[in-house]
Amino acid sequence: MRSIRVSLGERSYPIHIGQGLLREAGRLIRQAAGRDRHVVVVSQHEVASRHAPALCDSLTREGLSHSTFLVPPSKSSEAAKSQAVYSKLIRELAARGGKSRSVLLAALGGGVIGDLTGFAASVYRRGVPYVQIPTTLTAQVDSAIGGKTGIDLPEGKNLLGTIYQPAAVLSDTEVLQTLPERHWSDGFAEVIKYGIIKDAGLFLLLERQGIEGARRPRTLETVIALCARIKAKVVEKDELDKKDVRIVLNFGHTAGHAIEAASRFSRQYTHGEAVAIGMLVACDLAAALGVLKDRGLTGRLEKTLIKFKLPLYYKGMTLDALWKAIGYDKKAEAGMNRFILPVSLGKVVVVNDVPAGAITEALQKRKG
Repeated sequence: MRSIRVSLGERSYPIHIGQGLLREAGRLIRQAAGRDRHVVVVSQHEVASRHAPALCDSLTREGLSHSTFLVPPSKSSEAAKSQAVYSKLIRELAARGGKSRSVLLAALGGGVIGDLTGFAASVYRRGVPYVQIPTTLTAQVDSAIGGKTGIDLPEGKNLLGTIYQPAAVLSDTEVLQTLPERHWSDGFAEVIKYGIIKDAGLFLLLERQGIEGARRPRTLETVIALCARIKAKVVEKDELDKKDVRIVLNFGHTAGHAIEAASRFSRQYTHGEAVAIGMLVACDLAAALGVLKDRGLTGRLEKTLIKFKLPLYYKGMTLDALWKAIGYDKKAEAGMNRFILPVSLGKVVVVNDVPAGAITEALQKRKG
């Protein structure tokens, strides 16, 4: 097991990475909680059927009482972050918890479950502890770390949210072996993002290995740990996302979130697939604006995305729909758009108020 500490004073917490951590979850949760608490496991039916038994057995062995809240089934996993599901979870916590504050939430699932659980934990009784137990690669390398929580509105993604740190993150690499092929690609989009923004060596590893090599157990654990360290360091410098440090983690997300919203958060595009296209939109914008100094980077990124079975173009949505979604982007400031644009491998900059014509041209270029 590898452990990385996110150092935030009294809000500090460990990220544990390794094989078989679900079997150790009870012990690690007890360490993180500091005292006995009733654990409410928040999950989805498919994930819970595979992984909840091992987690609950571990909790029982440690003498921790527990119960489970399963989000209602839906055609889109993003529907779990709706106001209706959030309200149901809060009402169940109130019904089960009564006047007791001795409850801890455990997010067993991907980023959607992590966002929902973290948001509920941040507002229920003005804040109760929670742990992240991410079961997707995307969540293990990115969304489970850093304390960003949120639920969606019809107008856009994560428009209601808080920054509320977990008590611990438990990333069991064994659970990833049950992921469908598309989910592997989805997660590696975020890994590729880290290579572009902060770690040229990581990008070179991915460029060389491709998806099959990167999925080998030893390499996979190394990749997850590299990403976790990058995320931890960025969060330590800019926990509340106020210093234009943490914002670099949103490389590819301005156009990516717009693609998700324009497709109504359907299964047409996963988050990682949308971000993959969004990273290319950002590269095209950077080239058009003269920001990109490494003119070969876009082509290298395209080839690497192909190796990880990720798309280079979007289909089935209009430019008008994408523009409307970009208008709701939470990174916008004082009415101005904000894009994270690449300069060279491992270096990006934040650019405000990008001309509308340049954005339209970049979006048009990535329309399939």
